[in-house]
Amino acid sequence: MTTDTLSLAVTDTDDRVSPALTGDTPVVRQVATAMADADAAHRRLRAVFAGSVGLSPLEFNALMHVGEAEDLTPKALAIHLDITTGAVTAMTDRLVSAGLVERTPNPADRRSLLLSLTDTGARARATMYAQYYEAVARALDAAPDLGVGDITALLERTAEAIGATADAIEQAPSILRR
Repeated sequence: MTTDTLSLAVTDTDDRVSPALTGDTPVVRQVATAMADADAAHRRLRAVFAGSVGLSPLEFNALMHVGEAEDLTPKALAIHLDITTGAVTAMTDRLVSAGLVERTPNPADRRSLLLSLTDTGARARATMYAQYYEAVARALDAAPDLGVGDITALLERTAEAIGATADAIEQAPSILRR
């Protein structure tokens, strides 16, 4: 199945092509359950990674983001993690003490700092990503008939749809008041 037909033709458990999918369609429920299972496994792996280097899950998320972003300020990290700048300061203190992150003066703003990984932090992050990518490779090897492009397109579309749903919920009154 090509990426273009992926959204048009999905077979359900009876091997019939379903032209219009709804939340009650069995294949939708099966995919949603599998995604929830993958999400739970992903969160568990991140928690195990965090624990393996003595970090909390939030500190681990910070470490991963510091390694992804360039010219990252504590304020930008706070926004990314959805926590206060004070909480980022305390967390950054712990990451610096652990030898994983360093602070340097921000050349663009002398009142600000930039966060970056130390060599130790970069090695820890690279090791964790290598193990994560190997797990994904094992999953893909177990299903060689599935097109990687189709899988990637489906996951990207699903992320967009879930994000749009979250945006809509944020804009709507509480579901409890409906």
